[in-house]
Amino acid sequence: MVYEYQDISVERLREYMGRHHEQEYLLVDVRQPDEYTKGHLPGSVLIPLGELPERLLELPVDKDVIFYCRSGKRSRGAALLIGSQSYVAGTVFNMTGGILAWNGHLLHETPNLKTFDLSGTDQDVLLQAMNLERGAERFYLALRQRYGSIPWANSLASLAGAEEAHARMIYRFWAEGQADPPSFTTVYTALAGDVIEGGYSSAALVAMLEEQPLEPCRTTLEMALTIEYAAYDLSRNMAHRFQGQPMAQVFNAIAEMEKEHMQLAAKGLALCAA
Repeated sequence: MVYEYQDISVERLREYMGRHHEQEYLLVDVRQPDEYTKGHLPGSVLIPLGELPERLLELPVDKDVIFYCRSGKRSRGAALLIGSQSYVAGTVFNMTGGILAWNGHLLHETPNLKTFDLSGTDQDVLLQAMNLERGAERFYLALRQRYGSIPWANSLASLAGAEEAHARMIYRFWAEGQADPPSFTTVYTALAGDVIEGGYSSAALVAMLEEQPLEPCRTTLEMALTIEYAAYDLSRNMAHRFQGQPMAQVFNAIAEMEKEHMQLAAKGLALCAA
């Protein structure tokens, strides 16, 4: 039997993720649920190694699959298993060193898929996605108003504008399923915007930040970065949830845009006083 997989270092994986579109690969965590909740790579889906043989259909056959675990041992087993399947057309990777070698951002909670009521139609799900963007925009605008003309706060205004642009993209998908869709402005302004991407309450986050000093540059922008990481994580997991359906394309596109939001927040951090 010939095993066909490639080891990939953390450094090479970062380069790979920067060069490839979200639709080209799937990042899979093969640890246990409690390990995943304690800290996982943003955008990864959880399929424990012991469940992998029964969940093979969840893995795409036409794109790259990247496995990781704590140290690289379990993920090597996953790569061996999947790389030996003759029908897999993409490249199978094992991230060497595992999460112990990853010195980047980790998310310490499970993606809140309950943010979406999946019992409704695709149009209902898209409307919920727009509401999350509306919530994030309102959050960033509230912070922008609070911090006024402080230079680093301009990043908050940029993020607010990015969220609206994001919502407009979702609206286009939503409108395609409507016989006579109202305008974007009509739909968007009617949304409550009470929840932020990632499932956070916008009001609770604003209240928490109001307890901070007037110029919590790093605190505020690091929170913004965490929100965008969570939004990316949620979008990637929703894309996996809708694998093989048109909605997967929508959520992969959303995830791709979340990367730009992360960069906006990161650029703002560079303006914080030393």
